[in-house]
Amino acid sequence: MKFDVIAGKIGEFGLYQKRVYFLLCLPALFAGIQTMISVFTLGVPKHRCAIPSLHNDSYEVIDDSHRSLINQSIPISVSFKGQRSYDKCHLIDAATNTSEGSNQHECSMWVYDKEFFDDTVITKFNLVCEDKLARAHARMILMSGYLLGSVLTGIIADAVGRKMALMLLIVIHSTSSIATAWAPSFIVYVSLRFFTGISNSGLFLVVFVLGVELVGPSKRMLAGIIVEYFWAFGVMILGGVAYALRDWQLLQMTFAFPSIILLSYWWLIPESPRWLMAKSRHEEAETIIRDMARVNQVKLPNSLFKQDDVTGEPVSPENVHKVDVWQVFKSPILVFRTVVIFINWFVVSMVFYGLSMNADSLGGNVYVNFELLTFMEVVAYVLCLLFLNRLGRKKVHCTSMLVGGLACIGTLFVNLYGDESLNWINIILALIGKVGAAAGFAVIFFYSAELFPTVLRNSFMGAGSVFARIGGMVSPYIADLGTVVGGNFGPSLPLLICGLASIFAGCAALTLPETLHKDLPETINDAKKFGREPVVKPDSDKEEGREMLEKDVTSLV
Repeated sequence: MKFDVIAGKIGEFGLYQKRVYFLLCLPALFAGIQTMISVFTLGVPKHRCAIPSLHNDSYEVIDDSHRSLINQSIPISVSFKGQRSYDKCHLIDAATNTSEGSNQHECSMWVYDKEFFDDTVITKFNLVCEDKLARAHARMILMSGYLLGSVLTGIIADAVGRKMALMLLIVIHSTSSIATAWAPSFIVYVSLRFFTGISNSGLFLVVFVLGVELVGPSKRMLAGIIVEYFWAFGVMILGGVAYALRDWQLLQMTFAFPSIILLSYWWLIPESPRWLMAKSRHEEAETIIRDMARVNQVKLPNSLFKQDDVTGEPVSPENVHKVDVWQVFKSPILVFRTVVIFINWFVVSMVFYGLSMNADSLGGNVYVNFELLTFMEVVAYVLCLLFLNRLGRKKVHCTSMLVGGLACIGTLFVNLYGDESLNWINIILALIGKVGAAAGFAVIFFYSAELFPTVLRNSFMGAGSVFARIGGMVSPYIADLGTVVGGNFGPSLPLLICGLASIFAGCAALTLPETLHKDLPETINDAKKFGREPVVKPDSDKEEGREMLEKDVTSLV
């Protein structure tokens, strides 16, 4: 039997699968936390130069004498709206401070506001002013780890198995995230975060694959969506704990040490029966399958696998005929669609992570903003479940991108023509943008899987994932543009870029065909005709195409 047939007999999502699936979702929770923890560990509080003659200087003004000394030592910056604030990076040269003017020089020591953060990586290593891009560099290095992890995980998981890959990634995740709390320098910190990025990417991909490979065909989309809720729940937990623990090292340790419990998965999580069957390790697969049947209280036949008439050995399903990937580039329509899909992968990742990391630039309370942005991610997934099979992939994706993009652009007008009393409008617009980005990210995954022909689906989905990781690497620089540009326009610049990119990608996606209730393209010729004329196949071929889509979606690593 094929595993889908076996799953139909033992229960597509029985008690055994539910237990294992719940355990598999927990690593996604840890991966989400360690990805987004930089919002707090790399938080940039308000700051100004420390007064050299004052050994106990603080950002808060203590008394009139302290205020007078600050005014004599720190130059005043004035925004185009006339708002006055202390310069963050310069001191007044007392020797040249005359009635005719004063010279300024850069400072080497700073004092920081304690309103939201007691201590961060930024304040520990003084990564401000000339080093203000250090935060973006650190986040980019994390995302480059994501890129490498997404490439290596597939190779390792296919070679040695899902379970072995999972255990290796758990070890890397726990070791790197724990060691990060004691990083003695910024270089060591970003190096450890690079390995955390590798493990975060791999953990999510492996548990996704293991989860959907354990269930039957009708439950795979559900299994693929629920694990994303655990990611979001983990991030919401992070926001609450970060509010209570304002020290970055304590926060890092609080979430790093519990990941050690995932080492118990060596005894709790089985290998994927599908992978074992594909590797002709039928005895091991049968042992796991019969254990599943026992827990699900189902009786299986004595023989599960078709036997070869000559050797008597079990026979594995035959592989799909391979096609040269370069054949796609001979068709202008397929080249155009591929470019549009890759653009959307890039943009949804850039906007999703850019908005998530921009919580401290929206104004107001960073913790409230962070929790609201994460809650909007959950709302986006609910909307996808409600409308994806009713309105279609194309309508949901394009609407998400266009509405989210327009909301992000709207913040520009509030910042330029409003005052701080209207900051709540900015936050609402950013939340709408986050819903659009999260929904777009969720939809493009299945939408592109249905657009690519079966014979090349794995290859092009893998390429799309690479473009998503590149977008993730760009997002930290987009998120930190507000600190570089400054002024009233600065906070709107990240959202403006995200909005314009979303609208461009959403408009481009309007050229793609709808896939809802359509026969899947299986060959290059089918893909060329898809959306222009019906693709007619025998019923058996239609069913096989659907099965291949479900199989390919599980093997995107």
